[in-house]
Amino acid sequence: MKNSILKMLAVALSAAMITACGGDTPVEEAAVTSETTTVSEIAEVEKDVHTQMVERSLVSMGNSFRVKKKLMQMKSGEETTVAYIGGSITQGMNAGSEGCYAKLSYDYLAENYGTGDNVKYVNAGIAGTPSVLGNLRLERDVLSHKPDIVFIEFAVNDAQDLIHKESYESMVKTILSQENEPAVILLFTILENGYTCQEHMSAIGERYGLPMISVGNALTPEFDEGRMVWDDYSNDQSHPHAEGHKLVTEFIVNYFEKLAADETVPDSYEMPKIFLNGWSYENASLAEAGNIADLDGIELLETGGFSSEDGTSAAFFNNGWKYTGEGGPMKLKITANAVFIVYKQANSDEMGSLEVYRDGNKAYTINANDPDGWNNPCAVQVIKRSTVPEMEIELKMAEGSEDKQFEILAIGFTQNEPFTF
Repeated sequence: MKNSILKMLAVALSAAMITACGGDTPVEEAAVTSETTTVSEIAEVEKDVHTQMVERSLVSMGNSFRVKKKLMQMKSGEETTVAYIGGSITQGMNAGSEGCYAKLSYDYLAENYGTGDNVKYVNAGIAGTPSVLGNLRLERDVLSHKPDIVFIEFAVNDAQDLIHKESYESMVKTILSQENEPAVILLFTILENGYTCQEHMSAIGERYGLPMISVGNALTPEFDEGRMVWDDYSNDQSHPHAEGHKLVTEFIVNYFEKLAADETVPDSYEMPKIFLNGWSYENASLAEAGNIADLDGIELLETGGFSSEDGTSAAFFNNGWKYTGEGGPMKLKITANAVFIVYKQANSDEMGSLEVYRDGNKAYTINANDPDGWNNPCAVQVIKRSTVPEMEIELKMAEGSEDKQFEILAIGFTQNEPFTF
């Protein structure tokens, strides 16, 4: 935006000097006077345009009952935790852990509502992860901290299919259903090519009466009108740079300032009784080598050719099972309506394929060698049932992959009966 304003200023100054040359006032004096006036006028225009951009970022105030309750909790000095879950934008790529929108907006809340060190910060952003994996790791990375306010950001990581829509909605419902009644705020980001899942995510937000903030709503008109270019926000196709993160923070602060100015407080917040897409993945469990023995609904019978001795090597998933190059299948007993395998994905011919068997029948094949892989964690649903049966699961290397590598980072599962209304 600054570059665009400077161009406008240069044109205005040239016009001012031409006018000065045709009048009685000395050229230098006229130019200075016109320049001063023009700079002031342009500054006002820029301020107005910027204000409108920030105003557009607010999609909905939602039901403010829970958010206001948590802000009052902060002000009273009670310990309050603000958590963020999302992908690389939330993690802070291109801005760092101290310059990302999550840390900056947390700082704003701590400084304006906290009473010292009573406001705690949790950043559960992991690069490349969509809400399918986000929902599976929700308990481990977010709910274990007993958050009071949770920001969700997956709009550029998700796909438009039902499993992503259900995972996102299941995540929202799981958080809202916690005993300490957290507030949830949805943040919608956007890619340079315009891609975002805001449409279906905002429909979920509307159903649940949630505050919603949109980067696309704010910036797209600026790009369309030529007042900004993408480089003013990001230095790649998706991640805000440091100034972009400050801009996103400004959108979030705008919401809280409007909330503070609104003296009305709803009497309560009520969860919707009917889902929009589904709750199949509500209250998901994530089994890793360190906790699998403590989880209900899953039993590790044999590790076979997979070992947890050396851990696994994908980011934030270091407690899984590696294929050792010999031995039989890993065998488990799982009671679930859905089963997910979280594995390491890499663009390497050294990575092999894993076959998943349910009660002796092949259910799925996972190929860990993917052109888009970069040693990242990836979650795939391998079993989906309409009931919650007990199943015997076998995980073994596919034919031709016996001498290749495979890392099972975790096993996710849900135990939800069909919902009736």
